[in-house]
Amino acid sequence: MEKGSVGTALFTGVFVGVIMFLYYFLVPDTNFFITVVVAGVSAWIGSMIGNKLFPNKQ
Repeated sequence: MEKGSVGTALFTGVFVGVIMFLYYFLVPDTNFFITVVVAGVSAWIGSMIGNKLFPNKQ
């Protein structure tokens, strides 16, 4: 495991948690498929932001 990947993983997890909390708070009754898509997209965006904030040092 590389050094930058730990920070990226932690940031992605917190980012997805915050986005899903806000999503459930703002839109409580939604389809399961849409919830999975929102979680996947937020994980993808969170990992891209995390890679920019915590680059791999080699």
